[in-house]
Amino acid sequence: MVGSSSHHIRNICVFRGSSPWKEIEFLESANHLGQVLAERKIHLMYGGGSLGLMGVCINSYIFKR
Repeated sequence: MVGSSSHHIRNICVFRGSSPWKEIEFLESANHLGQVLAERKIHLMYGGGSLGLMGVCINSYIFKR
């Protein structure tokens, strides 16, 4: 993209799912995503799950805020 843009992401909707959700790489990525969104004050809308990857993502988002 050429030049600067004044567009900023304010909201993001995330639906995370994976059958091997117990894999550490997936858990770390979900955790990191939640932290980054919270640090950047991006509102997270999510699938409502509290288990698995969605649970990890929303918990790190909530606790980082």
